[in-house]
Amino acid sequence: MPNQKTIEKTVSFAGVGLHTGNETTIVFKPAPPDTGAVFIRTDLPERPRIKADVAHVVDVSRGTTIGLAGVRVLTIEHVLAAFAGLGIDNIYAEVNASEAPVGDGSASPFVQVLSEAGILEQDRVRKEV
Repeated sequence: MPNQKTIEKTVSFAGVGLHTGNETTIVFKPAPPDTGAVFIRTDLPERPRIKADVAHVVDVSRGTTIGLAGVRVLTIEHVLAAFAGLGIDNIYAEVNASEAPVGDGSASPFVQVLSEAGILEQDRVRKEV
């Protein structure tokens, strides 16, 4: 069985949210084993954390939106595709707005920046779901 993976160092990507038009930056940080992908809204004082899993999907009409207790993060599908494509299991994604930046409309910009961070194998077996 393969081990879980995270990134080696903190990296970021800035751009505009596709639906909100807001300038936004997403900062990717390494996370410990068994964390999963967790989005953190740094623009809010409580810095709410939302795990990117099916239980937190609140809308899929114009993109994938996750939410918890009224807090949402929009348009995360290309970010999640980059995580999946690179085999990243555990990561913190801090966003300073309600939406991830769109980049070129694909997962490519996120793959590029995450690849620059380096992929780190962790000491825990990956859980198949």
